Amino acid sequence: MRIFHSRGTTTPRPHGLEVGLEDGWRLRLVAVADDLMRVVLEPAGGLPLDRSWMVAPQGEVPWEGRPRDDLAGFAPPETTIEPLDGGATRLTAGRFRITVRAAPLRLAVEQRVGGGWRPWIADRDTGGFVRIDGDRKLRHYQFRAESDRYFGLGDKSGPLDRHGRRFRVLQLDALGYDAEIGDPLYKHVPFTIVRTGEGSDAVSGGLFYDSLAPMVFDMGCERSNYHGLYRYVETDEPGLDLWLIAGPDVATVTRRFTLLTGRPSLPPRWSFGFAFTSMHHADDEKAQEVIAGFAERCRAEGIPLAAIHFGSGYSTRGPRRYVFTWNRDKFPDPRALFAKLDAMGLPTVANIKPVLLDDHPYYEGVAAAGGFVEAEGGGPVSEQFWDGMGSYLDFTNPETVRRWQEGVTEQVLGHGFTAAWNDNNEYEIGAENARAGLFGHPHDATRIRPLQALLMTRATFEATRARDPGRRPFTVTRAGPAGLQRYAETWSGDNGTSWHTLKWNLRNGLSMALSGFSRVGHDIGGFTGPRPDAELLCRFVEMMALHPRALMNSWKPEVAPDWRAATHPWTHPEVLPGIRDALNLRTTFLPLIYTLAHAHVRDGEAIIRPLFWDFPDDPRTFDEHDAMMLGPDVLFSPVVEKGATTKTQYLPKGPEAWIEFATGRVFAAGSEATVEAPLGRPPIFVRAGAALVLASETPVVRPTDAPARRLWIAVGSPAGTARGRHVEDDGETERWRDGDLLDLAVTATWSVEALALDFTALAGDRPLPAVTDWRIETSDGVASRRIEHRPAAR
Repeated sequence: MRIFHSRGTTTPRPHGLEVGLEDGWRLRLVAVADDLMRVVLEPAGGLPLDRSWMVAPQGEVPWEGRPRDDLAGFAPPETTIEPLDGGATRLTAGRFRITVRAAPLRLAVEQRVGGGWRPWIADRDTGGFVRIDGDRKLRHYQFRAESDRYFGLGDKSGPLDRHGRRFRVLQLDALGYDAEIGDPLYKHVPFTIVRTGEGSDAVSGGLFYDSLAPMVFDMGCERSNYHGLYRYVETDEPGLDLWLIAGPDVATVTRRFTLLTGRPSLPPRWSFGFAFTSMHHADDEKAQEVIAGFAERCRAEGIPLAAIHFGSGYSTRGPRRYVFTWNRDKFPDPRALFAKLDAMGLPTVANIKPVLLDDHPYYEGVAAAGGFVEAEGGGPVSEQFWDGMGSYLDFTNPETVRRWQEGVTEQVLGHGFTAAWNDNNEYEIGAENARAGLFGHPHDATRIRPLQALLMTRATFEATRARDPGRRPFTVTRAGPAGLQRYAETWSGDNGTSWHTLKWNLRNGLSMALSGFSRVGHDIGGFTGPRPDAELLCRFVEMMALHPRALMNSWKPEVAPDWRAATHPWTHPEVLPGIRDALNLRTTFLPLIYTLAHAHVRDGEAIIRPLFWDFPDDPRTFDEHDAMMLGPDVLFSPVVEKGATTKTQYLPKGPEAWIEFATGRVFAAGSEATVEAPLGRPPIFVRAGAALVLASETPVVRPTDAPARRLWIAVGSPAGTARGRHVEDDGETERWRDGDLLDLAVTATWSVEALALDFTALAGDRPLPAVTDWRIETSDGVASRRIEHRPAAR
């Protein structure tokens, strides 16, 4: 272990400074934007990778990566450098003021909040930066206070506050993980939000370590008698590229991080509806018949199904799976199946995997083209996969990308699928000598595993877009690093079936939302484990009713030998009415979810978020809650305890009051509300003074068909004003980018006698709806108010 010290040379550089260190190492501080600062610690030869694929301020990066020092898309602020006593140096730029101390090397960072500077983070006094394992790895040690709060790291398990935990940032196919303590999981998100100080002195900021290598984040699990309280980050490579992201609050940090790593894509509207998949369906000997029958029964049972995702069974030969092939025994006429589903208004999504088994018909051709991750001496690396040994495709090879996109286009989309789902792409490469081509610059494949998942997803996304340029592409990925929001939605992977999972999956999803991934969900009913009982299944459906992604998925071979093992909406007929009610509730709120998806794209705003996102001044919102916010106005409090028929929920301070959506009851802000929670009716509270635009007709056969013309006004007092926002477009094309949308501001002012409505178009060319189109409801149920429609405006 070698602690860095300065050699005493600090040199001003464009937009920052450079500090000379031992053995040719150097520390660079680069002010990239008013709210962004890079801290680069690198050896004489530079960082192991001189490019980034996660940083994308302009929305996209070249396939070969973005040069790390590229300032395109940024506006660097003015910087000032001043010497301090004791050989220290202070750099001031934008919202940051950083003090660099030399012996040992360590930094102290302040943020400008309002008109003054507040201390934010500081490195450990006994040394901030340390080389270990013969200089092959690096650790960054920082001071830790017991009152600190740490959030982020993607899909990690447990409480949202990571304080006291240790995590490995390493993609893993974590089947049946423990959602409270399991680690590592599927994503690679080396990003934390650090909130220091208390009360009015609290300040939050982000730390993003731009590395694709495996990492360890110790958030206070480790202690040493000689160093005081600390936390550390360890990178499995020599050097680090750390981005500091200014707050001062959690919400601001997430917004900035999301846009730093790439503006999210907007998927088609159908993707926000309830969807279904199960390996049991596509694996069945009569898969085509089973899938068609499932769709027909959903229509007969009044289940508002929006899409069907196919497991990989369509590509099986015996027990093995071969991506981009078809099993014509199970699917004798896939085109006829797709025509039937299309006529029912059901898009379809195909499961695809990045490994070719060693007897795959394409294997030899891909190997000859160098298209696999290879051993250092040449030839494909063979790894254990699902049904045998196989080799991972190398998406840092342009020829592999071309072949993959050809397969997606011809064998997936060309047969009738609407989209594709990137699965099992954690790239669990165990061979220490494995090499990836990295666009002509071969690199240790074990240190860029997340890049393979990202580029696989990008290849699928771009192939889908190219086949039908007029329509928005849709894709899904299970694994990947920061930046995957540019292409795909994601989920928490192969969760288990239990009440424990239900409770902790809620937090897994909120953590992803804090980490830039807002289009998230969890497999309804649990993917693996026993069949869910009636109550648990209904509560799973309820919890996912207001998540951006709602998909029922299961693999339970111990339950039955065929398709009947799958979890279905009607698995327990006694709760089917409650499940139907919960899914119709989703349909009711789809216009709001879709409006929030636009905000996610436009501003990096999280669709779902913890209570402290919107109410940071209320200390109780930082406690653990089985609840989330859907946008700024809706507090959703799903039931996650077995046998519960009521739910007690703390309602944050700030609003005038809170209104229970189902009953119109008014509750004081800053109080605990206990409400009835029968099956099918999860508790929802709306901020008093909110105007929600909801679907005006439910139930419907296709949930995205419901017109958004129901205006629900949360009335908490005899007189007041409510505000809301609604965005609509054609739901399918990219024409919204050119103004073919309606971005509508709604204002409702009421008294005991009257309700005045104002509609203002904030953006877009679509005509304003006629005031007579709206179904107006107030939460207090008073129908005697005179409705006044003020002229609509642009």
